[in-house]
Amino acid sequence: MSDPYLTLGVTAKATDADIEAAYRAGVKRHPPERDPQRFEALRSAYETLRTRRERLGYELFDTSPPTVGDILDKAAPTGKPRRPDPAQFAALLRGES
Repeated sequence: MSDPYLTLGVTAKATDADIEAAYRAGVKRHPPERDPQRFEALRSAYETLRTRRERLGYELFDTSPPTVGDILDKAAPTGKPRRPDPAQFAALLRGES
């Protein structure tokens, strides 16, 4: 099983409402008719993290090792492209670090 936080695209500090919103958005992007494998992963992740109590149980008692995909997602997360911070971008152009 992969990391349910990465599957849903939420952080460990997400609220119940955030997790439900991420699940619903994921289901819209990956409905069971078109992508049953991804839908099943979303459903499993949602059931694991649905409530604060279930999240606490997962964090305390889950001992499964991370998968290669989990490690890669943490090292180089994929997500919505963002524009660079203008001040940081200008500093890079000037050669500052």
